[in-house]
Amino acid sequence: MLFWLRDTAYCLGWLPSVPPPLPVVSVGNLAFGGTGKTPVVQALARYCLSRQRRVAVLLRGYRRRSRGTVVVSRGNGPEVPWWESGDEAWLHAWKIPQALVIVDRCRERAAQIARDLGAHIAILDDGFQYRRLRRHLDVVLLDRRSLRCRFAIPFGCLREPLRALRRADLLLLTDLSVGELPPSLRHQPWVAVRFTLEHALLWTPEGAQPLAAPLPEPVAAFAGIARAERFRALLHASGWQLAFWKPFPDHHPYSWRNLQALLRRCHRLGIQYLVTTEKDLVRLLPYLGTLPRWGVGLISISLTASFGVGASRLWECLERLLQQDSSVLENRAQHLEG
Repeated sequence: MLFWLRDTAYCLGWLPSVPPPLPVVSVGNLAFGGTGKTPVVQALARYCLSRQRRVAVLLRGYRRRSRGTVVVSRGNGPEVPWWESGDEAWLHAWKIPQALVIVDRCRERAAQIARDLGAHIAILDDGFQYRRLRRHLDVVLLDRRSLRCRFAIPFGCLREPLRALRRADLLLLTDLSVGELPPSLRHQPWVAVRFTLEHALLWTPEGAQPLAAPLPEPVAAFAGIARAERFRALLHASGWQLAFWKPFPDHHPYSWRNLQALLRRCHRLGIQYLVTTEKDLVRLLPYLGTLPRWGVGLISISLTASFGVGASRLWECLERLLQQDSSVLENRAQHLEG
């Protein structure tokens, strides 16, 4: 009932929403974490950059130590430590250095700052439930786990009931087919998305060394992300041999004690390499210089999104946003919200 009341209040204008100062694309999901928003946001940002448009990524800045607005990147990579921006925002600034990256709980304020800094389009990372800022394209990732869960908090793992997906302009199906969707959702535009592990980097005192293929020897793996077991499964599917696996809570703030425990276990088992995600690497940056003394190398691997069946729908939507005048887009957003 509460979800229905909130949705109705926004649709009828009882709760205020702000028209955006520039074209806005929202990337979100229904479940709590672990659906692949980060690589999708980066893929969309790269597409916008390839079209010679300046793009801004806007985030809340989850688990950061700062408050208010933080401009993480003005298009030249990270300008602040990761703990001031949050690990996800810092990762965006590192992986797509040409993009603006701004964190602010007030996303409409962040959008105005992005516009003032010269952005042509903004991408809301995890923006589906943020209704105060209107958007021109709502992209929602959907996986089999979300469909199976069915119930919203406090009775399930969903942020909103499945019927909220009717607000989405485009569904990104990550590990299910359109035939598995409920009948009420099968009419909605959809795109198939696949995630793979790519760009393995071995971190040394001299910098990062790319690895062309999984190592032939067993490695130890760990991750502090939502649904970390999916990373473990992708490692197995990609040909990595795991001597042991250690999951941590999502956004875990690693301490030297955590890393020391992993290194000692590696020594006992004769393991020479630790493998983790890029997002975890961000939170391990202060400790990279100590690893050579232990004789254990750290390898980070990125999760990459590739779009399959229906991808043309996504690119056509983005092209329309990139080509239209922002004043026309604002009028369209107001019309859609009404």
